[in-house]
Amino acid sequence: MLKVSRQAVNQLAQSIPEKVTAALSDAARLNGVEPRHIDSTKGMLFGWSREFDTEAVITLNREVGLHIWYKHNLGRCKICPDKHQCRSMLLKTAEVLGISLTSDEKELTPSSLSSLVFSRARGRYDQNRV
Repeated sequence: MLKVSRQAVNQLAQSIPEKVTAALSDAARLNGVEPRHIDSTKGMLFGWSREFDTEAVITLNREVGLHIWYKHNLGRCKICPDKHQCRSMLLKTAEVLGISLTSDEKELTPSSLSSLVFSRARGRYDQNRV
């Protein structure tokens, strides 16, 4: 119907990981994040923010888009006006990554929730490396 060959679709599909890696790398460079590990299949870059002197995770997925998460003081979430939006994006990110959360975990502050989600995502990477 679309008059697109299987070969063209296959070539496009094979180029996706490269494009995801490029987008994550560009976001890291533009935001001063030193990449430590990139998982293009999950759309995640783990790195270090030189500017904020902390860990950073850059995610790219169709639910949330491109987002940069910085590890920070847990107390900030209580006064942040964006905490509900942040939690929502983290829950969607966990869902996209296939990370199941208990109802209690889903109610954590965004910074605690992000630490949990990204440590589980990172744990899967570390387990696959061994």
